[in-house]
Amino acid sequence: MHGGTSRSSLPASSSRPSNYIHCTAPDVRFRPAAACFPKREGCYHTRNRLSTTDVGEDSKQRFRKVLDFNPILSSGASYVEKPGYRWSLRGTLETAKHTARVLVQDGDQSRTVPIETFPFTIGRQADRDLSLLNPQVSRQHAVIERDGDGFVIRDLGSRHGTLVNGLKIEMAQLQSGDRIQPGASNVVLVFVVAQDHTSTRVLLSRIAGESAGSQLEKLSLFLQAAQSFNNTRVLNEVLNTMVEYTLRLTGAERGFVFLGDSLATLRLECGLNNEGLPLMDDSKISHSIVRDAAESGQEYIVGDVSGDGHVVGRESMVAHELRSVIAIPLRGRSSERLLGLLYLDSRLRTSTLNRVGRDILQAIASEAANLVENARMMQAERDAELLRKEMEIAASIQQSIMARELPDFQYAKVMARSVPCTEVGGDFYDVIPVKDGFVAIVADVSGKGMSAALLASIIQGMMYAQIMSGASLVDTVNSVNSFLCARVSGQKYVTLVAAHYRNGGSVELVNGGHVCPFVVGMNGQMEEITDGDMPIGLFETATFHSVPLIMPVGARLVLLSDGVSEAENPAGVQFGSRKLEMEFVAANPIESVFSSMHCFCEGVPPHDDRTMLVVERTA
Repeated sequence: MHGGTSRSSLPASSSRPSNYIHCTAPDVRFRPAAACFPKREGCYHTRNRLSTTDVGEDSKQRFRKVLDFNPILSSGASYVEKPGYRWSLRGTLETAKHTARVLVQDGDQSRTVPIETFPFTIGRQADRDLSLLNPQVSRQHAVIERDGDGFVIRDLGSRHGTLVNGLKIEMAQLQSGDRIQPGASNVVLVFVVAQDHTSTRVLLSRIAGESAGSQLEKLSLFLQAAQSFNNTRVLNEVLNTMVEYTLRLTGAERGFVFLGDSLATLRLECGLNNEGLPLMDDSKISHSIVRDAAESGQEYIVGDVSGDGHVVGRESMVAHELRSVIAIPLRGRSSERLLGLLYLDSRLRTSTLNRVGRDILQAIASEAANLVENARMMQAERDAELLRKEMEIAASIQQSIMARELPDFQYAKVMARSVPCTEVGGDFYDVIPVKDGFVAIVADVSGKGMSAALLASIIQGMMYAQIMSGASLVDTVNSVNSFLCARVSGQKYVTLVAAHYRNGGSVELVNGGHVCPFVVGMNGQMEEITDGDMPIGLFETATFHSVPLIMPVGARLVLLSDGVSEAENPAGVQFGSRKLEMEFVAANPIESVFSSMHCFCEGVPPHDDRTMLVVERTA
């Protein structure tokens, strides 16, 4: 069966069957074909499986113009217009949100396999959607599946595993451009997803086709398409898409984008040929033109190198048989700073490339630079969001270490709170039960943020291990000091106060450069324990000692960090700690102090972590 139909049998527009595709070019009628047709006069075989019949040579040429817009037909656009032509796709061709395909690279051989159904199976068996005759590939090796609006690949327990971008996986999300390697084979599968066919791709396909419109019309369409790229895609995907459509517009064979702010820092970011295959080898381009364009800031547009003066002294162009070369610097909108360079070339003479005007090429470069800047800003936002989430996780871990339920004792009550000034902080507290009582610690690592929090966690772990092994407070602090001096070398230090509370009210205090602790009686009388030593981690020869004291029943031992005592109000006055008798004897002294401090600061944000721990003798 073939796709031909006589002119007289074609229904009128009002009653045309839904499976017909209609073009207003005279004498051109075609419909989707269910299978490949036997070749005969007037029937054209295309990868879209469309056919014509009984048409003249003039109409055949017009029909070829329609088929030039292959991405439109293959993507399923529902309606497209351009000057002189109009066509609509009905029935069996529907708008596609995603079109996925796999580019198979096996040595020097390459092919494209469309993914028409999911799951898409990969393996050595003949019944796989993608059958790879390679001994390193298992019979049932992997499968690509839909995952909501995205895609995932799963290894099916293959013998040699599956790599995605060089990493072995069991299951992984797939993004357009990801490189899949089944096992230890030399086969590379490039996963490609084309999105938004009915807008950007349709628009750019109109540009890429042979248009009767002016250069200005092409420029207008290209700029419209470029605006649609400004979405949430990553930089590499944006650039790959940009190169793909630039190749269509110019008719060049290869396109590369180099990024960097100088010739010395330029690096290949992406490359494509006119078949959509990725190119990561730039050894066969004209590096001298890349160099000159980057250093001079001027574009190089060589339409036919056989007669162009730019070729003199450029042996690589002759050696690689390059006929057309374009190199255009990419510069930012807000400055003349170099962002990178767009490079296009062809080994064959291309009339399309020769006809593309300088203004069009400069517009391409300008929009490419804008895309780079926008994509970098969006990438920075994504990186900031990722960092924020990581900081939230770190803060949650840190708080879970400190804010876990404090132990209960029959002879004492312990209360504590720590509030970092950023997501994570360098303060920590801990309460460690031991045989004869417990050890309470408040510490403050110099600095803020992640580095201080990381060191605080290390010190907390060291002290916990030392104390649980039976080491005394003095020996524990000496060990921490030796560690910091040996490993941190004065870049960070820590102040801390540790109290070994024994059942019966006796306390052993060690103060390493920290805010002095207080003992508060039931009547509100405060005693500041001023005896102490230098901060920990500054001098390897430093020595530390303990101070004994006795707490009567009802007395409270208050340990603070300087974030509490040095909290400031709008006038720059510090909160202090010697006028808190009423707060220290309140039923909930920590809540009372933090509430009073909040009122005092009048909304001034904290500049340091705030930590407080209270031990009350109850028996």
